[in-house]
Formats: sequence, structure tokens, C-alpha cells
Amino acid sequence: MKINKIKKGCGISLIILIILIIGFIWMFKKAFGHSEYSIIIDQNIGGRLICDVRYSADIQSWYYHISYKYEKPNGTVFNFGKGFYQGIEWNENDQLYKYKNWIILPTGSDYGSIKIIAFDMKRNKKAEFEISPSSIENDIFWMTKKIESLKMWSPSIVEVDKIIDNKIFVKYTFRVDRKKANKLESQLIEYEMDNESGILKMNSIEKI
Repeated sequence: MKINKIKKGCGISLIILIILIIGFIWMFKKAFGHSEYSIIIDQNIGGRLICDVRYSADIQSWYYHISYKYEKPNGTVFNFGKGFYQGIEWNENDQLYKYKNWIILPTGSDYGSIKIIAFDMKRNKKAEFEISPSSIENDIFWMTKKIESLKMWSPSIVEVDKIIDNKIFVKYTFRVDRKKANKLESQLIEYEMDNESGILKMNSIEKI
């Protein structure tokens, strides 16, 4: 009788162990594997944004590599470009903005940076502009303001605040104290997009 109970207990323990091992393998693949999928986002300006996504993760971080296509209301499809998110969750709700002939898409780039993709639909012309902590700090307009910051110290994060016509407002948050990592400052930076080239130019900076 005791032998049967021992065998039964060993059997239950073995089943539990197998379940735990399977669960661990599943969680490991989920955390450190990769997957590919597509989503379609209805756009406020009309049409749809088709996003082909490759998600991957490793022991250091996680990543979203996104290829964008814009489908106009008439069904015409444009290859719009690529975005990249690292160490942050992608909200799966990227929206396009329209200014004259240009369609503008803000997306992610390297960690703490953003990318602005602009597409002139009439001239079939595309412009891409990356806004990173480094590009901000090295901009002549920024340097004339003599704003004190700790260059390349974490955290330094660039985010899109809002887009109005050809004005792109960016929030730049950076560290200002070597000893206190949570002592941060933010500046609201206005960029203006040139109607001919699609190139962005820094126009104003305001502390927030």
C-alpha cells in the first residue's frame, strides 16, 4: 500500500515537473524569441497604414522592426518606409499627418530617438529625418541657447509632442545632474518642414 502511494506521489511530481519545464520553455521562447505579424491601422486623414512587424527580444532588450505601407482611400499603395522601437512598447496606433502634398509619419528610431518620414505624393519624393539627443545637441540653433545638459547620459529621450501642418513639436528630456539620475529637464523644440525638400529645421526651444 505504501509502495503504491509512493509511486502515485512520484507520478504526480513527475507530471508537475514536466508541466513546469514546458512552461519554462514557452516563456523563454516568448521572452527571447521572435515573431512576425501584420496589422492595419485606419488613418484619421483617410486610408489605411499597413504595418509588417518583426518583433524580437534578447537578454538586453526587445525590438519592433516595422515596415510601413500607406493605402490611400482609392486603393493605391505606397511603400512608406521603416520604423524601429527598442526597449519601449509600440502602441500600434501610428497616425499619418497631411500638409499640402506631403504625408508625414512620426515613428521610432534608435533608443531614445524618433524618425520623421515625409512623402510628397505628387512628386513621389520621400524625405527622412532622424531626431536624436545627439542631433539636437549638435544643432547650431540649440548650441546658441547654451542649454546645460549632460550629453549622452541616460536617460535622454526624444518624443513627438504634436504635429500642426508643417510644424513638428518635439519634447526632449535629458539629465542635468551627474549624481541624481532622476533630476531631469525637458525642452519643447519646434521644427519646421521645408515644403520643397521635406527637410526639418529647428526654429524654437521652450523649457517645459
